[in-house]
Amino acid sequence: MEMMENEHEITEKSQSDPQHFVHHYNHYLPQIYNYVFYKVGNTHVAEDIVSDTFYKALKNISKYKNKGFFQAWLFAIARNTVISHYRKNSREILYSFDNTDHPDPVTVEDIVSTKESRAELLNKVASLPPNQQDALLLRYTEDLKIKEIACILNKSEGAVKLLLHRGLRNLYSELSNSEKGSAVLYREAVLYR
Repeated sequence: MEMMENEHEITEKSQSDPQHFVHHYNHYLPQIYNYVFYKVGNTHVAEDIVSDTFYKALKNISKYKNKGFFQAWLFAIARNTVISHYRKNSREILYSFDNTDHPDPVTVEDIVSTKESRAELLNKVASLPPNQQDALLLRYTEDLKIKEIACILNKSEGAVKLLLHRGLRNLYSELSNSEKGSAVLYREAVLYR
């Protein structure tokens, strides 16, 4: 089943019968989980937040106005749930990307050679302002379009482009100052794009 062709139909059916929501859940779970994991750096917390995200989406599906941006609507719910999590648990460490329990989308050989530089890259991303982090993660790890990111962040497309530009510039600056150098980390940024 092609998700984009049937998304509108599935969303309408989900509004009257929650059984149909499982299609959205199965399709978007990996993307939402990856985004949340990159934001919290902990598998168990990410699972809880993702669960809350889909619960909130299902509970509020009747409020969704079908404008062709269901994915953006889900990411906005996930982002707001992450923000709520940190407000409730403000004493927790904000980012801990040294955690290695997240499955990497590369081969075992690649994991051995890239784990340290990947963790360093994610720590550099984590040092950026939150809106720049969100824009970079949504664009380069989730492959969302500028228009979708604008919808999620509640910003104009121009503002998102500016966030991406500044985020990449700041990330490049951070990576250039790194003792390992920017070439290896740039390769990792492209690898996890």
